[in-house]
Amino acid sequence: MSPFALCRRFVPVLVLAAGLSACTGQTTTGAYIPPAAALARQPLAGAAEPDKHSAVRIFTANRDGNDILAFDAKASGDVAPVTDIAGAKTKISQPDALAMDAKGNIYAADDGGSTVEVFAPNANGDASPKRTIGGSKSHLGPTEGIMVDPSGDLWVSDYANDEVTEYPPNAHGNVKPLVRIAGSKTQMHDPFGMAMDPSGRLYVASGSSSAILIFAKGANGNVAPAMTIEGSNTRLSKPFALAFDARNDRLLVADEGAGVLVFVNNPSGNVAPVQWITGFNEVAGVTADPKGHIYVADFGAGAIDEFASNATGNATPLRQISGGTTTLSGPAYLALH
Repeated sequence: MSPFALCRRFVPVLVLAAGLSACTGQTTTGAYIPPAAALARQPLAGAAEPDKHSAVRIFTANRDGNDILAFDAKASGDVAPVTDIAGAKTKISQPDALAMDAKGNIYAADDGGSTVEVFAPNANGDASPKRTIGGSKSHLGPTEGIMVDPSGDLWVSDYANDEVTEYPPNAHGNVKPLVRIAGSKTQMHDPFGMAMDPSGRLYVASGSSSAILIFAKGANGNVAPAMTIEGSNTRLSKPFALAFDARNDRLLVADEGAGVLVFVNNPSGNVAPVQWITGFNEVAGVTADPKGHIYVADFGAGAIDEFASNATGNATPLRQISGGTTTLSGPAYLALH
């Protein structure tokens, strides 16, 4: 478990803004933007207003609210969620990772937990999961990232044991993984979020080494990444959640220290991002809709922001979902469906 993961688990959201720098060893200069900067965003030149939204709902793992929330695609401001999966039957406790498959099934993993709960697309309230994956055969350990690939396979990152595992569609119970990527050659140090590009390459955020590791399609066992994204030019600090925007062939990185970094054209090495969106409290989730709009979960601010596809710098979001009615408290991973 990384020192940062320990710190984020036990530091209340209200004091994250004040204590984050000391917790991570970062200063308030360079990549990390103090929370006050979020109040001074500058308008994005040429930014369009939000148009026809392709997503039906915006889902997030609401870690400190102990639930999974969803908002209507057109939601803005201090609005109530349309879905709130919470309660004893859900088995959810501090959900820190979220994913959805093509059918709308909702996958949730707890911060530090060793199981993944799968809920039906219409789940709401104190709903029991339709499936639970976990047990000694599963090799699931403390989880900080989950992903469902285009074939419906579930991928899970284990930050305590530095490994990534893959499970078949409809996996249930104490099942053996199809793939285990683990060992010294992998260069994983606290693997968090994952993403997959159209060619099937797996991108893994290695949080403690400030790097993105890219594994070839079919990688398994103690294998070295085919490529890495790391170095001072990348601005990577604590990469957490990843998403691949296939429409624009670009990788989106939610970096807890730097903000949102955007890389294009099969990035590798010490390459600079083409976009760098700043002004957040602490970023813990990112995704893109079919139009290329960028959605960001600001963990520390308790907000979900939507940005234009070309947003960069301390840009003003097209809209923001935040406020007491939203019940957002530590939103992390995002999914649109």
